[in-house]
Amino acid sequence: MQTRKLIVILVISLLESCSISVKQLPVLSKYIDDKGNEVMYKIENLNFIDQNNQIFSEKNVNNKIYIANFFFTRCPSICPRMKTVLKDIANEYEKASDFKITSFSIDSKYDTPEVLKLYANTTNVNYNKWFFLTGSNEELNHTAKLFRTSFSQKEDSIDFYHSSYVALVDRQKHIRGFYNLLEPASVNKLKKDLKKLLK
Repeated sequence: MQTRKLIVILVISLLESCSISVKQLPVLSKYIDDKGNEVMYKIENLNFIDQNNQIFSEKNVNNKIYIANFFFTRCPSICPRMKTVLKDIANEYEKASDFKITSFSIDSKYDTPEVLKLYANTTNVNYNKWFFLTGSNEELNHTAKLFRTSFSQKEDSIDFYHSSYVALVDRQKHIRGFYNLLEPASVNKLKKDLKKLLK
C-alpha cells in the first residue's frame, strides 16, 4: 500500500513539474495599452501563400507549436546558416505532428511560390512540416509587427536587413521565446523550450 501511495505521489509530482516548467516560459506577445495595462495578443490574421501555391492562415497552425522566422531565398549571409539549424530541428521532430516551422519571405517580388518550392526542396523536409510563405508587403509588415521584428531592403541591392532571431509560438498562439539561430547557446535554449511545450 505504501509503495502504491509513493508511486502516485511521484506521478503527480512529475506532472506538476512539467506544468510548472511550461508556465515558467514567459509570454512575450504582449504590449502596454494607452491606459498602462499589459495586454496579451495572439498571432492571428495571417494571409499568405505557401510553396505549393496554397493559402496559408493561422488555421494551418491551430493547436500546433511552431517556430517562425523571416528570410529570403537570395540571402547571401545569415539565411543559409539559419536554414541549416531549422533543418536539423525539423528532422529531429519529423514525427511530431503538432510541431511546424513557418518561414516568411521578405522578398515578395522575387520569392514566388515557384521559387519557394525550389528552395524548400533543398531542405528535404516534408512540406507539411515546414511552410515557406510569401505575401503582400502589407501582410509582411503586419506579421513582422506581431513577431516584434522588422526588415528593410538595402539601397541599390537585392539584400535585406533582417534578424537572425526566430520566435517560438505555443498552442494558444502566444510567443514564448525569441532565439538567435547564429548563437549555439541560444539554439540549445530553443530546443529545450520546444521540448517543454511539446510535452
